[in-house]
Amino acid sequence: MASTAKQDKAIAKEAKRDAATAATKEAQKAASTRERAGITAKRKDVEEMIAGLKDKKAIMLLNLRKTPGKLVQKIRKKLKDQNKAYFKISKLAVVKRALEGAKIPKDLYGDVNFPVAVIGLKGISPYEVSAMFMDNMLSVAAKEGDISPFEIIIPAGETDMPPGPALTQLKQAGLNVKVDKGKIAIISDSKLAKPGDKLTKEKVAALQMLGIKPFKVGLTIWKAFDGQTIFSAEVLGTRMEDIIEGMKMAVSQGLNVSINANYPTESNISIILANAVQQGRNVGINAGIYSESVIGDILRKALSQGNALSGIEGGK
Repeated sequence: MASTAKQDKAIAKEAKRDAATAATKEAQKAASTRERAGITAKRKDVEEMIAGLKDKKAIMLLNLRKTPGKLVQKIRKKLKDQNKAYFKISKLAVVKRALEGAKIPKDLYGDVNFPVAVIGLKGISPYEVSAMFMDNMLSVAAKEGDISPFEIIIPAGETDMPPGPALTQLKQAGLNVKVDKGKIAIISDSKLAKPGDKLTKEKVAALQMLGIKPFKVGLTIWKAFDGQTIFSAEVLGTRMEDIIEGMKMAVSQGLNVSINANYPTESNISIILANAVQQGRNVGINAGIYSESVIGDILRKALSQGNALSGIEGGK
């Protein structure tokens, strides 16, 4: 009996071990199947992205950090409807593999370590897309602890809020308020924050009560490639108005430098010649050198000096 019990126990132990081994093999097989499926899916995504970018002249990487999903979807639809854009959000490893496969310079994506969307376009430049992004920004409410990048001024005026706890809260936020005709009124423009200030709970509450959303968020292109040049976010973030003003200033400064250095160009030659004529006239008048162009001025100068001397003699 004892021998039979030992045999049964050994058989049960062996069966349990075999079941565990079988379960492990089954789990490994399932994991291997999932891994192969994942690799197949990634390969498919890479191939699809390469194909989508094939005929695109401009490739852009959209920075998705702290970007409202609602805004991303809005811009995605607009680009696809109006510009027939390729717009794809995928895992970073897939993005990098696809861009490498599409023969895009590594400088465009090599240093990316955050989520991005890939945009491919033709017939529109990266700068035009960036300008569209800046024109489609969302106003957002402030949150406690936000750092104000600029001065926040609450303008004077009436509000629809009745007096009560709101009056105290607005005063705590630093606003100059009073009750006027049964409503809270802001007596004068009030500076709620200056650049670099951390917004407190009281200031955020005041902005919310007044319905003010002081900040704007938008989409930002991390980098873009137009087939020849890679553009940084800083370059693409420059507005056309700023570029025009900068060019005007550069042209004006260049013109002044060339005139002062007497370096003739097509744009300044008339000014240099006019200055030279005027300087020559001045030299001729002051030195009393007669010429057809200055004789009248010399005679007027002589007459003026003669009259002055006559006045002095008469005074004696």
